[in-house]
Amino acid sequence: MSWIMIALLIVAAFLILVPLLTYLAARRQIGRPLDDEIPGSGEGDRMIYFYSPKCSPCRRMTPIIDQLSERHTCVYKVDILQDRETALAFNIRATPTTILIKDNRVLEVTLGAKTQTQLETLLRRVA
Repeated sequence: MSWIMIALLIVAAFLILVPLLTYLAARRQIGRPLDDEIPGSGEGDRMIYFYSPKCSPCRRMTPIIDQLSERHTCVYKVDILQDRETALAFNIRATPTTILIKDNRVLEVTLGAKTQTQLETLLRRVA
């Protein structure tokens, strides 16, 4: 096997493993109780949207979240560049990430951009 093939296999493995590990880390959050020291804990059922202003999918999704937050008081936005402590507390590895919290436990973690219909469906689970 040539060195080029080996290099291509390594790159392909890397491109498959990184998203997989990010997805698995998000799945491990489900059911986790929130500690008292985590910012935003103890505030009731809510949806928290983690984003970065530099992220292209986030720029498309943020206006939808803004509309939802005007209609629902349980929708929060967290800029991971401004509030790194909260992003670390929730183990955010990719943006956009949306977390549903019910009864002070992580109910669901979704990765990637969502449509308005998908976000409204998620929000119904906690609102």
